[in-house]
Amino acid sequence: MALTPHSVIGLAKSVARDLLADIGSLRARTALRLNYPSAVISRRTTVVADPSKIWLGEKVSISGPSSIFVLDGGGLHEARLEIGAHTYIGEFANIRSSGAPIVIGAHCLLAQNVTIVGSNHGTRAGRPIADQEWTGTGVEIGDDVWIGASCVVVPGARIGSGAVVAANSVVRGAVAENAIVAGSPARQVGERKP
Repeated sequence: MALTPHSVIGLAKSVARDLLADIGSLRARTALRLNYPSAVISRRTTVVADPSKIWLGEKVSISGPSSIFVLDGGGLHEARLEIGAHTYIGEFANIRSSGAPIVIGAHCLLAQNVTIVGSNHGTRAGRPIADQEWTGTGVEIGDDVWIGASCVVVPGARIGSGAVVAANSVVRGAVAENAIVAGSPARQVGERKP
């Protein structure tokens, strides 16, 4: 394929856009490291956020590559991410506050490939999805929660303390404390007992 002036300009714009995004992510990660020196945030974690909208507890660990977005938009203005002390987030996590708060408790384990989304685009016909207003009330995850590999937690999910979410589950709505849930949508299949 021959390079044209148009394709070279397009490639240069794409490289510049990626470079600016990388610089912004580095600044956000650096600010988080300075604000939370006991947190371990992988250098391969992309952070697109105003660091003042993120709160990390003691000894939080975020493995990479992962992506964290804490941005207002789509008509929502409550973007915020809180992660409690001693919580571990595995590789390839995708956490998107997107105008709505995401609160993750202390002593949680989030395995690899977990996605947590605080809001969604609207779906009305006649208007492109990307241009629609966002809706969603965020996500709340209690303390001592284990979320298995490749789970998706959607807007409005409220996971009680002590719950276990089996791998490949989709969580929406309320999950009771100490419940063990599985499936898409996740349903209770057991309970943690002393």
